[in-house]
Amino acid sequence: MKYSWVKNVCVIDSMHAFLQYLLLVPESESNNTFYFWGEGISPAVKSAYEGHYMTFDKKRKYGWFEILSEYPFLLKNNIHYWGQDHLPISKYIIRRHDFELLEDGTLNYTQYPWRYRKTLKRTIFALWEGPLCCLDIPYSGYEKNCSKINLTGLVDTGEVYSSNKLSVKSFQSLWDESDDAKKAYINRVFGVDEEFCSQLRQRKKILLTQPFSEDGFLTEDEKISIYSKVIEVIGGDDVVIKRHPREKTDYKKFFPNVSVFDLAIPMQLIMLNGIRFEEAYTIFSSAVFGFSYKIRIGFIGSQISHKLLKKFPNHTRDSYQGNGGNAEMIDLRLEGVCD
Repeated sequence: MKYSWVKNVCVIDSMHAFLQYLLLVPESESNNTFYFWGEGISPAVKSAYEGHYMTFDKKRKYGWFEILSEYPFLLKNNIHYWGQDHLPISKYIIRRHDFELLEDGTLNYTQYPWRYRKTLKRTIFALWEGPLCCLDIPYSGYEKNCSKINLTGLVDTGEVYSSNKLSVKSFQSLWDESDDAKKAYINRVFGVDEEFCSQLRQRKKILLTQPFSEDGFLTEDEKISIYSKVIEVIGGDDVVIKRHPREKTDYKKFFPNVSVFDLAIPMQLIMLNGIRFEEAYTIFSSAVFGFSYKIRIGFIGSQISHKLLKKFPNHTRDSYQGNGGNAEMIDLRLEGVCD
């Protein structure tokens, strides 16, 4: 029977969440998983799981019967569901079952009342989406059928979660609990080898970019203008640019004298392989919260662009919460310089 091997279903749209999933489950379970993946999962990773995934379009409106006709195993009772519950397709899959929540960066650590509070507007919108999905269900683990909330401790959860469903395990602790075979398997999935690690060890600084143009927040020219200014300030020597997994920008074209690596690898996996940088810079990537060792952080903040500041007023330099004592802040103030 087609798909008779499916024991788990995982719905995610980030390499961060995929790494967390691979660390949480045995290798055999990851191979018995059918993945509903968004564009946030790189083609290189997908190629290793042919026949074990479908790629969903976040902008498309799916129907429950459409999904069920293609993937009837979703009616089975012995499947374990995992994933990110804020994705549009999640309501058709994991939110119809008991499921375990996987982390979505700092979103899970911030209190947004609208994500767990019913409102007339949200109820009307849910009704418009279709009669089979008309329940105005909260997300980020606030659903009753969320059996477990898996976080990695990027920052303090504060009072965001007070439930006994919460489980906080850092990437480092999950890695330490894994045997050598599992670590080797995860490195193969993401394309990490000794040559790659050796190249990174030659750099002292890392710049974590973000998909501002891909997500429609800035034009490509505006994004390049921002990173040109950042590189001008921090200097291009000893810097490596780590492109976000969803970015399509060819940074080598714009910064030919700066080292760039384009592999879609979560920052956490780089650290787990023992690579250490002295300094890390970002506009406001949540990856900067994951450093588990002493490092100097240049958290620039959304105020570098009036467009970004308007869209992300809570991601300014002053909003940075630190790395639990592991980080020393670099006084890098760039405000509205790229508009």
